[in-house]
Amino acid sequence: MSTRTRVRGSLPYVIAIIGGFLIAYLLVAFVVFPSGVIPRDAKVPSVTGLLFEDASQRLAAVGFRAERGDVNTSSAAPKETVLSQTPAAGTHDAEGTTVTLDVSGGQQLVRIPNVNGLTRDSAQAALEAAGFDVGNVVERPSREPIGQVISSTPRQGTDAPGSSAVSLVVSAGQMVATVPDLSGHTVQDAKQLLEAAGLELGDVSTANSGGVAPDATIQSQSPSAGAQVGAGTRVAVRTSGGTI
Repeated sequence: MSTRTRVRGSLPYVIAIIGGFLIAYLLVAFVVFPSGVIPRDAKVPSVTGLLFEDASQRLAAVGFRAERGDVNTSSAAPKETVLSQTPAAGTHDAEGTTVTLDVSGGQQLVRIPNVNGLTRDSAQAALEAAGFDVGNVVERPSREPIGQVISSTPRQGTDAPGSSAVSLVVSAGQMVATVPDLSGHTVQDAKQLLEAAGLELGDVSTANSGGVAPDATIQSQSPSAGAQVGAGTRVAVRTSGGTI
């Protein structure tokens, strides 16, 4: 028998042996270790609303990798919260696929402009130009011109989230009050009468060097009784009689 004949005769055995090895390898590869040969498809979970670190862990648990995408300001979502994801939740993709997560950069803070001394309309225009809304507007008596902004909340120069509301206090002008007649009243009674009229007790003086006695009565006042003055005006009085 020639060498060629012997080779030809053993060829089927060689093919059978090689085929057996291939079958065994495929059985091990596809049955025992399937993920090591062909990546399996997995469902992408929803991670929007989670913090980036929590979202990364949830994706890793099902075979995906997290990648940080765009950072966008948000008035509703805290910083590092996932706003969107690619691929979208519910889709199927191969394990090991990278999921891009866009996250919140938090609220954008804006400096509140100085609106004190402006008219209401001018203050509103300045606030809206800076990205704010005008909140409650309250009028209060003031020596400032009617309609002029006295103060704002939050106050000027502080930082607040953009598009938030800024409340204003606007001057209602100087209200007029009538000075009551304080003659014959004690200092304590005079103080109560003045406060009831929207006025304040000013300097108290006496002819006695020892000071004002508790039972001393008012002899004169300035401004005089019946005068029309601005609300909050201080009325000075002078007492007579008694020593301490």
